[in-house]
Amino acid sequence: MTKVLFILSAVVILVASFFAYQNGREFAAVRINIAGINASIVAEKQTEKKVVAVVGQLVADIARVQGERDIEDEKLKAQKNKLAQAESEATRMQGELDVKVKKQQELAGLMENFPKDVKPETIAEDINRMKKEKLEFEGQAEAKKKEVVAEEEKIAGVQKRLDEVTHKIEERRKNFERNSLTSRIIAVNYDWGFVVIDAGKTTGLTQDTKLIVTRGALTVGKVSVMAVDGANTMASIVTDAVVNGQVIMPGDRVILENLVQN
Repeated sequence: MTKVLFILSAVVILVASFFAYQNGREFAAVRINIAGINASIVAEKQTEKKVVAVVGQLVADIARVQGERDIEDEKLKAQKNKLAQAESEATRMQGELDVKVKKQQELAGLMENFPKDVKPETIAEDINRMKKEKLEFEGQAEAKKKEVVAEEEKIAGVQKRLDEVTHKIEERRKNFERNSLTSRIIAVNYDWGFVVIDAGKTTGLTQDTKLIVTRGALTVGKVSVMAVDGANTMASIVTDAVVNGQVIMPGDRVILENLVQN
């Protein structure tokens, strides 16, 4: 029994030693594999760090490039705005140019009617010169106008004096005609005591005129004007003034009692 146990023990020890050897070799292989795996992990970590660094650099580069792109986009936008403004300005300037060209053409047409010494290059000076000449002419015209007004006032004064002289002459003529009155009695009404004389307002007679009746060189009497019309006068016989009982008769001459002094 002891031998059996010894043999079993030996067998167990052999089996155990075999498995131990086998396990030792496998453990060594595992350790080697683990060491390789660890080395691979370390290498992978190093690679990962490099990749992370590269990725970080790429991210930074992307951010930098994105920033530069944004800046370039802003610059492009600004340039587009400037281009749009330039195009708008060019359109406006073209419109102004078209207007100026049209005005120039119109001026060229007008210049054909201008004097030969007027040129587009000196038109501003010519206009100023013309304005100056216009002012001078206006000043001369104003002076002439004042002279005309003064002459008109002189003429008006002369005309007034002439009218006064004419009026005086007319008055003197009328007075002379009155003083030279040679009218005659054309009718006598003895019942009512009045006479009709062939002279009236046209000869200057009025109701205040006193008349003397003559016959030849003799005074017959006096009459007093009662009514006067254009060509005839009715006068009453002043009975107290009849000389020596004479009778006033048609055909007797009538003169003024009082001459008008000029």
